[in-house]
Amino acid sequence: MAWNVWDLTSNRWMLMKSVGSAELAAKAIEELFKRNYPDREFEARRVRPVLEQHGTALMKLKPHMIWDIAMQDLERRERNKAHGPTDIGSYEQYASHRNHVAGANTANDIIRAAIADRALGLASDKADTRLIYSDLETLKAALQ
Repeated sequence: MAWNVWDLTSNRWMLMKSVGSAELAAKAIEELFKRNYPDREFEARRVRPVLEQHGTALMKLKPHMIWDIAMQDLERRERNKAHGPTDIGSYEQYASHRNHVAGANTANDIIRAAIADRALGLASDKADTRLIYSDLETLKAALQ
């Protein structure tokens, strides 16, 4: 995932080319921007793909789809448990955040956890997870 420096004062990206880590972006803030622009505020931010940042209605999930995804995550969890921790090759990643799946007994538990702590899903490196967690109202509507 790419990182860049966001100027909170003027609402714009500062680096012409993104860097590979938050640490590099923070280093640019300390070594370059704080020195040259002492009156401005900066932060290191992830740079999302353009379509994800400015998405269309085609990227919006329906409530029943989120509930189905949560059910599939419960099934994935059971398959992962059946294979055991030593069989890394058969591990299936969850669509929801793994912490929310790990503590759930039902699909509604996963959705409630997603509503209560959306920041985990929105910070995920997986675009599908960020999409699931992106709309609070759809998450609430998905509860059955």
